[in-house]
Amino acid sequence: MMSSFLIDPSEMKQFLVRPRLDDQEGVMFAYAAPAEVLAKLLPPPLKLVAPMVCGYVVQMGKPSFGGPYLESVLYVLANYRDKVVGAYPFNLMLHGPGAETGIISGREGAGIPKKMADHMEIRRNDQQATAIVERHGVRLLEVTWTAGTPNDPQTAQQVFSQLKLNSQVEQASLFYKYQMDQAADGTNVFHDAALVSTQQSVITDRLEPGSLRIKVASSEDDPYGELKVIKPLGAAWYHVASSVMHNTIKLEDADAGKIMPYLVSGRYDRGIINPNVTTFII
Repeated sequence: MMSSFLIDPSEMKQFLVRPRLDDQEGVMFAYAAPAEVLAKLLPPPLKLVAPMVCGYVVQMGKPSFGGPYLESVLYVLANYRDKVVGAYPFNLMLHGPGAETGIISGREGAGIPKKMADHMEIRRNDQQATAIVERHGVRLLEVTWTAGTPNDPQTAQQVFSQLKLNSQVEQASLFYKYQMDQAADGTNVFHDAALVSTQQSVITDRLEPGSLRIKVASSEDDPYGELKVIKPLGAAWYHVASSVMHNTIKLEDADAGKIMPYLVSGRYDRGIINPNVTTFII
């Protein structure tokens, strides 16, 4: 079992089969954001469903492919040619023992825009919880949930009701995959881009609605502040008993030259374009 650089071919049948993310727990949230900004950041042909950013900061307690880790995301709901409505994430941050495997499997398997956070934490104290995400010296995201009535009860209820407690719910997410090769002049060329939809079966068994306080900020590598908070809509402490990614569907081919400017910031840092701006501590 992988004790050699050459493994038994029979083991390949089990490579990332139906990856599971069971026992998720943390804070989910939603806030109103500028419609014109969100629409500008969505690659065509995706269309913005609502001027709202959703997200979560959770502990992935029992991944099927590695150790536990913390994960955060900021996403919008997007419409693909009136055929699929799903989450379009701008970026996911991971931190903890299983983070490396989570990043590699997600990026290589489905083109998910993942990076490694420098620090993440979730702290709950009875009726309140705070979650933070930090990277490259900047606190990119700070979320506080307080149990009770959401800031905008009607809109928050529309978001939370999609989970349907103790029932299996099918969810879709939208990502762009691509290939990259080096040309004879040393430059790297992107090609074979495609829009895909991942399909997940999710069972949520606990949800505690509440109000949201949220701050977003940008570093030079992570433009979270671009997703400006106009109005907090609500938050919830929740627990996902099981989540299975059971299929990835190719929706259509994409022009890599046109699509890549939308994708780079969520996956790479500025140093990959200009090494002179890289900041690091050893």
